[in-house]
Amino acid sequence: MAERLLEPFPPTEDRFTNDAERPASPFSRPPVPHLRLVPPLPEDDGVADGDVRTMALGEFDFERGGRVEQVSLAYRTWGRLNPAGDNAVLVLHALTGDSLCAGDNGWWGPVIGPGQGYPIDTTRFYVICTNVLGGCQGSTGPGSIDPATGHPWGMRFPLTTIGDIVAAQRRLVERLGVRKLIAIGGSIGGFQALEWATRHPELVSAVAPLAASGALDAQGIATHSELGRRAIMADPNWMGGDYARHGVFPEQGLAIARMAAMVTYNGRDNLNQRFGRNAAQRPALYESFGQTFDIEGYLHYHGAALVKRFDANSYLYLTRAMDLYDVGRNGGESYWLDRIGADVPITLAGISSDWLFPPEPIAALGETLKRLGKDVVYEEIVSPHGHDAFLKDWDRVNEIVAGFMQRAETARRRHTQFADT
Repeated sequence: MAERLLEPFPPTEDRFTNDAERPASPFSRPPVPHLRLVPPLPEDDGVADGDVRTMALGEFDFERGGRVEQVSLAYRTWGRLNPAGDNAVLVLHALTGDSLCAGDNGWWGPVIGPGQGYPIDTTRFYVICTNVLGGCQGSTGPGSIDPATGHPWGMRFPLTTIGDIVAAQRRLVERLGVRKLIAIGGSIGGFQALEWATRHPELVSAVAPLAASGALDAQGIATHSELGRRAIMADPNWMGGDYARHGVFPEQGLAIARMAAMVTYNGRDNLNQRFGRNAAQRPALYESFGQTFDIEGYLHYHGAALVKRFDANSYLYLTRAMDLYDVGRNGGESYWLDRIGADVPITLAGISSDWLFPPEPIAALGETLKRLGKDVVYEEIVSPHGHDAFLKDWDRVNEIVAGFMQRAETARRRHTQFADT
């Protein structure tokens, strides 16, 4: 079954420098299919580092009910798996991210690469990054074809959780021959890292959830997730999730959802320093009235950019998965955290100006892990950039990741020596 695989979309900058770089209004172009169906690349051991592949994983039962007869994940790898199968690093992407985590256009390009100049050195580690289950960058999700109807699943796709996302990843990495892995990611990727460490501890040799606590709080659910979902579902073109069948797309709703989310990704001081109350420097992308401000152009730009590369139903499903996540579900926080091995290095990282995932609950999670006797380090990124600092403040991020990887490698060698005795 062909999966939906988006054509690469160039990384966007926070500000556009001239009108030629500014995208045209998404509402001014003629109706076209939103996403182009591209056949997945065949699995082939000879593919180059960073090439996207898909793996069929078979029938899949979802945590909260529902079954899909054939689930596939899109993924990329860098480096080579060693004979012991224990040098894998699973890099876990954020909400609208994809499997392209390394290289010139990778969303974590400064962190991952060949040689000692990178904290995650692909000459030593086998890096894997998947597009999440429920996503729209090649993995099975609501935009995939339901074989029973011949149409996209839409809202008939089973409700997807972080547990489901990680369970699908486990199938993939085991088929790749991985026996132990380091799990690292930020935001919703941090939730996935926690899920790996607590629900699949026998496979995890080290874990680093960044910019993520054990659960999203009420303000995060409200401002980051529910406002966006309401905008999408109120768009007349959403059509109950069946917009693909009608040849339309809820562009306005998805753009507004992205605008609301962008506010939660930024620190207040950063927005004030960059934009303040400055008047708009160029025409707005969307209908406006009266005096407009520079910050409006920033939001419009990111809203217009997302509709070119992301699916609206996937946005609904993945924000709901983010809201539903609770590391302590079905047993309590201490019970699940105590399943992490005492010798497994853990690095938690908070961001001083982050109000989507404030640093205080992350530090508190670290204290709980310490009380349970775990090998945990809490780091803080002091930055005005807010939640997105884990994707921007490269010097500090690299420092934190490098320290974590050194601890992880030391633990791996110690475990190997112990196993050989």
